Amino acid sequence: MAIKPFHELTLADDFMFGEVMRRPENAKPFLEALLGKKIGSITAIDKQKELTDGAALHGVRLDVCLEDESRTQYDVEMQTGASYGLEKRIRYYQSSIDRRTLKSAESYRELRQSFVIFICTDDYYKRGLAVYRRRSVIEGAEDIAYDDGSHAYILNASFTEGNSSAEVLDFLRYIDAGYRGRPLDVRSGYVAQIEQAVEAVKTDEEMEGTYMTLAMKLQDMKWEGRQEGRQEGEESKLFANLKALMENLDIPADKAMDLLNVPASDRPKYRKMLDE
Repeated sequence: MAIKPFHELTLADDFMFGEVMRRPENAKPFLEALLGKKIGSITAIDKQKELTDGAALHGVRLDVCLEDESRTQYDVEMQTGASYGLEKRIRYYQSSIDRRTLKSAESYRELRQSFVIFICTDDYYKRGLAVYRRRSVIEGAEDIAYDDGSHAYILNASFTEGNSSAEVLDFLRYIDAGYRGRPLDVRSGYVAQIEQAVEAVKTDEEMEGTYMTLAMKLQDMKWEGRQEGRQEGEESKLFANLKALMENLDIPADKAMDLLNVPASDRPKYRKMLDE
């Protein structure tokens, strides 16, 4: 598969999404519009998942992890195409946040509020909503909220029912238009700010070099898997590449399989191999 030209990247592409939305001035308005609350200043950008394989790749991220002044954690993910098992990925991410942020001397009572947000190009639940928000309650007493401080949102860029704020809906339309190659009139407001940020990344020659290095590295892994697979078996080589990607980027299996373009029909087999 050919590498997508840098100038054709949109916000729906992992690389562009990470570079634009990891910046507090871009992430904060989105989070406030989605969550319907004011957020204190962004005080930290988590760099734990950076890809640091050489200076040319320093700082490359595949997601957006932020912390505000109250130490609330935000993990924002971009998901293109058909999605599988997002509920378990969210569970994995939230447990990772807890392990990463709770210091060894702290009580579990000090666990931070956490928000894991997936922005999907396709409708995960096929119900047309723009925003699907997890709500935990006690069965038989639904007026009682089960509040453990964790929150999960799955957004749908191809929504037909706008159950969120105008800013969030415009943001989703912008993602959808870029992903599907449709024109969108961007004039002012938050979406115009995001468009300017995207264009700024595209004019950064150093950023283009970083993108190409990462893209070629991933492409090489796929090519090596195909070539060596002819001798060793494609399944074993792809499995080795899958494990290496998970370890090097500290990402879950589904994210690694997305990057390696593992067909949906083959994923259960590799999940089983990982569990063995």
